[in-house]
Amino acid sequence: MNFKAEILKKADKKSLAEINHLIAQLSLSATPPRPMTFTELKQMLAQKDFYQLVIQSKGVIVAGLNVYMTRIPTGLIAEAEDLVVDGPYRMWGLGRVLMEKAIELAKKHRAKHISHRTNPKRVDANKLYQAMGFKQMETNFYRINLSY
Repeated sequence: MNFKAEILKKADKKSLAEINHLIAQLSLSATPPRPMTFTELKQMLAQKDFYQLVIQSKGVIVAGLNVYMTRIPTGLIAEAEDLVVDGPYRMWGLGRVLMEKAIELAKKHRAKHISHRTNPKRVDANKLYQAMGFKQMETNFYRINLSY
């Protein structure tokens, strides 16, 4: 099959349910992430220089990747986050198709580089990114969870 990555332009209940199905598969822990609300999806898609890339099969979203551009003092950079492929579609090359589209978007915006983080336990994903020319960075990644 020939799959094509497209930009999701409009939020609807169907795409929300399909994206939430994918989001549930992102975490390697036993506790899946909280599902996104319809309002959150609309807000996300309305952001300037944000792209929700999706691949559909038979009218159903089966893979997705978030891409956004950010201007920092040293130039424009691209970030690719939350690449996920539905279980039955893994190892079909959909991750590559999504990442190639992300690189195309970054180049179109003239970003200096595109970055993507992935869990080291995702061996196949790490092999893909390295095969595509991504270099593993030697850096510390820090996060603080904010509670409200």
